[in-house]
Amino acid sequence: MLPPGEDAFRAIFRAAHADHATCHEDEWLHAPCRAPDGTPLPPLVWSRRNGPWHPVPVVFVGAAPGNAGGRGRGPLGAHGTRIPFGGDVAGANLEVLLGSVGLHRNGVFLVAAYNRLPARGGGEPTAAEILAPVGRYPSSVALLRDTLLACQPRLIVALGNVALRALAAAGAALPRLPTLGHLAAAGLTRGRLTPWPPAFQDAAFRRSWAARTDAPLPPWLWLYHPSAQTMSPLAAPHTAFVARMRATRDALRAAVATALPEHPLPDVRPLPPSDGIYVLPEWRERIAPRLAALDARWRALGL
Repeated sequence: MLPPGEDAFRAIFRAAHADHATCHEDEWLHAPCRAPDGTPLPPLVWSRRNGPWHPVPVVFVGAAPGNAGGRGRGPLGAHGTRIPFGGDVAGANLEVLLGSVGLHRNGVFLVAAYNRLPARGGGEPTAAEILAPVGRYPSSVALLRDTLLACQPRLIVALGNVALRALAAAGAALPRLPTLGHLAAAGLTRGRLTPWPPAFQDAAFRRSWAARTDAPLPPWLWLYHPSAQTMSPLAAPHTAFVARMRATRDALRAAVATALPEHPLPDVRPLPPSDGIYVLPEWRERIAPRLAALDARWRALGL
């Protein structure tokens, strides 16, 4: 059973980073993860850089940290910044989506089906990677399950197919990832807000949820993953890349209006704040300049 409040996040962090020598005293991951002998390790992107350590209105679940073209070696990407969606086109797209509903990284939690750069240097993680142990957790699915319990969101947004499959496995503690066919049979449709499917929640999860909050289990919203292969500000205005971004934004706005009716939706997308995650050196010096250029292109496209 997770402890209450911020201690729940600390317990998750320490369990996930159990094999890392210095991470326990570095909850912001100011330095890369290291093995007990001091050898640098691929970062486990789960820390205060993912979002605040208290209940949040929305949790976004991605597939795996982006590589920003560096395949684990460049200064951008979550491997370089230890910030999820850290500097690639997907990160810029996510910032647009967050701003379109009046949210930002300081007020939501970003997590992934697999919180490391996949072994092949980017792209989607394999099922074997997602189901492999992470610190003291038996799998990334178990880590995601505890993350949801700690965050107590009122809306869960699954960014892409891998995220949705991992989310379903987490809710029911499944030993493998369900297929998209199983998810469709449970009533899940991309772009449509859906109550948490009974097929993907087990009694233990419901008990743990009820012990932490009186709120019902949150609905899910399955969206396209915001990768450059799906939506891009570098594309021409009348292409599918821009149309998918517009449709994704509209679906998110509709879901937030329903799940968070007291939350005002902005008429004009605001700029991100200048505190919290947005003042980390890696954000200011590496990510912000890249995202500012991509953001300007989205605004020119009316988004």
